[in-house]
Amino acid sequence: MSVIITNTLKSMEPQKHGGAGTMRFSSPLMLISMEVRKLKGSSFWWMLIGMITLVSLWSGFAVMKRTGGNPATRTLTLTQGDIYQTISLLAPILAALLTSRLAIMETSERMDLKWQSLGLGETGRFFAKLAVAGTALSLVFIIPLTWTPLAALATGFKSDGYLSSLILAPALIAFISSLSVAAIQLMLSMTINKQAVGLGVGVIASLVGSGLGPMNAARLGWFFPAGISSAASPFLTTVTQDGYARMTLVTNPWVLVLTSLIACIIWISISAFVTTVKESHR
Repeated sequence: MSVIITNTLKSMEPQKHGGAGTMRFSSPLMLISMEVRKLKGSSFWWMLIGMITLVSLWSGFAVMKRTGGNPATRTLTLTQGDIYQTISLLAPILAALLTSRLAIMETSERMDLKWQSLGLGETGRFFAKLAVAGTALSLVFIIPLTWTPLAALATGFKSDGYLSSLILAPALIAFISSLSVAAIQLMLSMTINKQAVGLGVGVIASLVGSGLGPMNAARLGWFFPAGISSAASPFLTTVTQDGYARMTLVTNPWVLVLTSLIACIIWISISAFVTTVKESHR
């Protein structure tokens, strides 16, 4: 009789939402899905669409300008290089705007309470937000980096390399660089309540990161996220005898892709660690 009563009481005990195994295997996708659903109907998507439109319009005007210019400048690599340089200039500022929006909606939509009710830690929340913000930011640059060489090729631009490498290598570095920048800005947004701090850091980082190339100090970009795109630039710039700039793709851009990935992992790890420690002390 006692055995029957004991089994009955065990069956009536409240069960936690999902088992340990279910949480372990489904939590990453579940967290990302919750982050995306949280943004439904928010201004986040309008901000993203505006950013993509802005960079794409600028890219289109750059192609149009070269179309009517000197024939020596109508090359795919030079056009790609123009678009690629916008990463170090715009990524930190745009990342600050996107990540601050995610942080604001965390409390306004009471998502922080929902995370706690599910027993999810700060690290999981950080990576879920990073997946959304980093992917969104990378699309701002990957989209024009993809269609620009195709449009230029259709208008008679000269191709001085494999089109697949010319599209894929800059796009991968843009994605990796965007993740690195988004990680730092997300850390600032989640640990500092004042949005002006993240935006100020973004402005300074954009000025420094975009200035490394002209100062011939691109290698210093490995020491901070906003400079990764400059340090890992797959383009070599030379000046011809007639005074026009000429860009070529490096012989092996995949080494730069791998190196930038290693730097990205380091910066993401640092950002996640700082966020976890900061949130655990609140």
